[in-house]
Amino acid sequence: MPLTGRYVAMGSSFAAGSGTGPDIGSGCQRAADNYPHVVAKRFGLNLVDVTCAGATIANLFDTPQDGRPAQLDAVTPDTRLVTITAGGNDLDYSAAIQRCMEAARASKPCPGLPAATDLGQAAVALHSGLVRLIGALRADAPDARIYILGYPRIFPDPPATCTDNIISAADTGRLTSIGLVLDATLRRSAADTDVSFVDVYTASVGHDVCASSTDRWLNGSDTYGIYYHPNATGVARVADLLAEALEHRESGQPS
Repeated sequence: MPLTGRYVAMGSSFAAGSGTGPDIGSGCQRAADNYPHVVAKRFGLNLVDVTCAGATIANLFDTPQDGRPAQLDAVTPDTRLVTITAGGNDLDYSAAIQRCMEAARASKPCPGLPAATDLGQAAVALHSGLVRLIGALRADAPDARIYILGYPRIFPDPPATCTDNIISAADTGRLTSIGLVLDATLRRSAADTDVSFVDVYTASVGHDVCASSTDRWLNGSDTYGIYYHPNATGVARVADLLAEALEHRESGQPS
């Protein structure tokens, strides 16, 4: 059956397209050309975009964010598509990158990176939160297709500094470890709930902050305001990946 109707986009800054255009989200740093908008236009869907920078899984599920309703409130029985890009804030990923960048500018080591035990506990909590969220989505919108999208690979392999990544190689490696745990948790959550997973991490290898300007999908320490987030190219490529997954499903192929 062709995909039509209401599309609810959920998530944090990596879904909102923060930094790629003016904020249309009343403080959520939501851009008009984020991947939900691009995909909605491509498929003729009725988009309800509740993505918001800083959102955690709790903000998606049942906890208001800065006075805004939980994102799940936007999901109605007639919803036909739900996309989720979230979890980075639950693992302190973006905040840790910001702290490391600020420390590097002051020629200091990165403070406050999570210990392995703490990161593991946060990953367990994130998985549990996603499972609860998917269950609620299925109850509220039983006919909706649900997609979890992974995060892009931000740093190069092997870890390195470069013009657009002033964070030390050692700290870059530790941050990459958080990114790997995040990706693994999102994959496992999708598998355990039998929803579709869009593998942004693998697709973005070679397009990290140290790639050439023509190949990069991300801003690094060179971009004022929104650091280490997808740039316009990255947002467009994520939209392509989601559109490809949706088209495969419509044609009867696995997504």
